[in-house]
Amino acid sequence: MMAIKKFQNVSISGRKIYYFAFLYYYVISFLRFTTFTPVISINLLSRLSYLAVLLLLVKIYVFDELKLKKLLVYSTIILLAFISWRHTQAVDILAYTLFVLGAKGVDFRVIINYFFKIGIIMLLLTIIYSQIGVIRDSVYIRDHFSRHSLGINYPTDFAAHVCSLIFAYFYLYFKQVSWRSYLSIIVISIALYLLTQARLDVIVSLLTIPVMVIAKRAYAGKALSRDIASFYWIAAPVLSYVTVISAIFYNSNNYIFQIANKLVSKRLEISHLAFNKYGISLFGKRVIEHGFGGNQGFKQFYRSGMETGYFYIDSSFIRLAIIYGLIMLLFVIIVMTLIGMRSTGVRGYCLAGIMLLLTFNCIIEQHILDISYNPFLIALLASNVYYYNLED
Repeated sequence: MMAIKKFQNVSISGRKIYYFAFLYYYVISFLRFTTFTPVISINLLSRLSYLAVLLLLVKIYVFDELKLKKLLVYSTIILLAFISWRHTQAVDILAYTLFVLGAKGVDFRVIINYFFKIGIIMLLLTIIYSQIGVIRDSVYIRDHFSRHSLGINYPTDFAAHVCSLIFAYFYLYFKQVSWRSYLSIIVISIALYLLTQARLDVIVSLLTIPVMVIAKRAYAGKALSRDIASFYWIAAPVLSYVTVISAIFYNSNNYIFQIANKLVSKRLEISHLAFNKYGISLFGKRVIEHGFGGNQGFKQFYRSGMETGYFYIDSSFIRLAIIYGLIMLLFVIIVMTLIGMRSTGVRGYCLAGIMLLLTFNCIIEQHILDISYNPFLIALLASNVYYYNLED
């Protein structure tokens, strides 16, 4: 009887619904990219994720009390995301759009705190389970080096998790960051490279050091650093455009393209093939890919090697353009740009720096729409987002 009374006294708010939806979807999304999937079906995890979509719709339409104009704008964006979902058969675009639009009244720092602390716990447990044999630590041999996935689907996916947690750390502890933090990032990056050989992800993790050093100095009012950090926000529109255009017009006979393609581990060549095969549409389309991640991909890797049958679009910008459609690509770029501009406008620079780093990540990694890798676009409409320094 007492338990029933306690349950009746529990108040339900839009904020609580959002926090629950985030944590629920976060865990599901994380599990989807682990070698737990032979035990827990990916199809089951995908179906379970629909509950988060339903909860976010309830939060937006029942609890947020939107004015008519905003309601129409939100409904239009949600409809476009819904159409993209039906075209691609990937619910990620709809779920992420709802997380962005449903963040009204949500404390962004609470979200990132959840993301950081629970992410560390889940990643450490996954590593432990992979080392004691509960799940597979898929080891890929490349150029006589062993690349460990440590329970995540693929070594670069593991490295991407570490990168995203580094971004979250710098956001949460921006004011407290010291030389010890930077030294820790260097040590983590070296260990990450030795374990995974994920060269590009390691470079991005190391780039957090100069980017955040400049951001902190800009926040402290240093003129030169402020001048540099004031341009962080422009990275998303410019580099996304360069990435897409380079992939479309890639020419294997061009020396500059050859160098660029080598630097990004043939991602440019594969992106060009993807554009030739599928093109760009407004709402996207289903794309058949063959990567080396997960248990099936692991078998394929040792059956045929790197040079046969591999077709996977790694760049988030290219994935958005081809798989999710031009409208969703523009939506994501606009969100990233606005967050960077607002961070610059209040002279906080921290989130502008993270948007810059996220842009670099989007050139080489595919996880822009995955909450377990990137919760940062939620900042667009959330509360308690930016570090402020409006003093002259």
